[in-house]
Amino acid sequence: MKPIRNSPENEALDSGLIERWQKGDAAAFETLYNRHAPMIYRLGWAMLRQAQLAEDVVQETFLRAHKARRRFDPSRASFGTWLYQIALNYCRSHLRRKRLLTIPWLTEAGEGTGADLPDGRPGPEGFALRNEYRRALWQAVQSLSNPLREVIVLHYYMEIPAVEIARILNCPEGTIYSRLHNARRQLAQYLDEQGITGDEFAEVQNAS
Repeated sequence: MKPIRNSPENEALDSGLIERWQKGDAAAFETLYNRHAPMIYRLGWAMLRQAQLAEDVVQETFLRAHKARRRFDPSRASFGTWLYQIALNYCRSHLRRKRLLTIPWLTEAGEGTGADLPDGRPGPEGFALRNEYRRALWQAVQSLSNPLREVIVLHYYMEIPAVEIARILNCPEGTIYSRLHNARRQLAQYLDEQGITGDEFAEVQNAS
C-alpha cells in the first residue's frame, strides 16, 4: 500500500473516520491505521534505518495518537501532519539516546536504497547520485544539526512541500526554506572539503 499523502480529498476521507474513532469506534481506528501506517513506517525507516525500529515508530505513534485522540483538533492540523509530529518526536527521543541518524538513499550501493520501503519510491533526482558519492553524502548529512537533518529527510525523502513541513515542525515556512538553504550549503562545504566535485554533486547544490 502506498503512503497516504496529505490532500483535501484524503483529509475529507479521514474526517468521518476520526469522528467515529474519537467516539470509541475500533474499526474506524483500524482503517486510519491501515491508511497512514505506511507513511509513518517510511519516515521511521528514513530516520532510523532499521526495519524493527521503523515498526516501533509506527506502533508508538499510533499508541500515542490513540491515547490523545480526544485532544486531536482538525482545525489546527491535518491528521497526517499530527501523526508526523508524533513520529518525529519519538525519533528525536531515540536519536538523543543513540546519537545515530542514517538515511537510506545516501548509503552504499545495495544498502537501504529504498526498495524495501512500503511503496519503494526513490528519493528525488537531485539526490540520486552515483554510488561513489553516496557514502560521502551520507557522512555530510551526519554532520548536520538535527533541525537541518529533519528538513532534508522530510523534503527530499518524504517529498513533503515546505508549507507542510512548516506545519509539522510548527515553525514559519520561511524558516523551512532557510534550513533547506543552510543544509544544502553545509553539505556543499563538507563535500568540497572532501574533494568531491562534478555534475552529480552540482545537482544537490542546485536542488530546490
